[in-house]
Amino acid sequence: MKTNILLTSAGGLTGVYLAKHLSQFSDLNIIAIDMNENTPLNKWTDKFYVVPSLSSNLYLAAIDEIIKTNCIDIIIPVTSYDVAFYSLYKDQALFNKLKILTVNFEDNEILSNKEKLYSYLSSLKIQTPLIYHEDNLIYPCFMKPKIGSGSKNTQILFDYEELEYWSKKFREFIVMEYLEGSEYTVDCLFDWESNCLGYNVRERIKVSNGGATITQNNTTIDICEIIEKLEKTKKIIGPINFQFKLKNNGDIVIFDFNTRFASGGLPLTIHSGFDIPRNLIDLLQGKTINKFVMDGKYNSSKMIRFYDEYFVD
Repeated sequence: MKTNILLTSAGGLTGVYLAKHLSQFSDLNIIAIDMNENTPLNKWTDKFYVVPSLSSNLYLAAIDEIIKTNCIDIIIPVTSYDVAFYSLYKDQALFNKLKILTVNFEDNEILSNKEKLYSYLSSLKIQTPLIYHEDNLIYPCFMKPKIGSGSKNTQILFDYEELEYWSKKFREFIVMEYLEGSEYTVDCLFDWESNCLGYNVRERIKVSNGGATITQNNTTIDICEIIEKLEKTKKIIGPINFQFKLKNNGDIVIFDFNTRFASGGLPLTIHSGFDIPRNLIDLLQGKTINKFVMDGKYNSSKMIRFYDEYFVD
């Protein structure tokens, strides 16, 4: 019997890739939903539904109908907004018979808010960028929303005039230390007990709209200590990705943390042998997952992403 998987908000880059990737497994039925009908999801899914937005009062009723009609077994929240929603509602009767692996709502609230996140990570003795206040600004500095995903509404500031200008454009922002150098993403999967089942470190060589379009594995950076600290919290579960930069002295500084799949370079991690989406499904089915260890042949593998066309006549 096939397992019925529901991918939520699947019309974006990550959701389309997940549908494409998971469609190759003969034991899975892939059902996808999105609020926008203009997606290529029909090409790789068994069923696709257009649903109201997450903020609509009609959303839960639409999901209820889809779950019952398709006998959904597992829900995979794709976007940050989905994780926030399902972490809040996953204990409702509607979802009692379904399997969802996300962080708890309260923990997600902390991890998704940059100001709270930096304070929390600092309490674990994990380095984060300095948060500036008006009386201790050092230029250049970086402005970004307290809650946000990708690079939307982020801005490098070089002087007070720019700060004053952009402060009027953005709401609920923080001004933080500007970090030089390459950006890295770590793709992880944590089980129910917050044990890390594996991770992959990638350099983000080229980024578009917050997602890596060119990315390369880098196994020379040791993040074992950070992973161990995250495991000890017993709060980090499910697919996670975080981003960091290296200071000149080699210290790792985490500047972003997402309680979901990475939006750009996840295909490289899967290509390298760590199939996080499939492992997530197997984990939810109660199967034993062997901890991932990178094969040396993938140590410097690179992904170059390109766009394709999809026609509807």
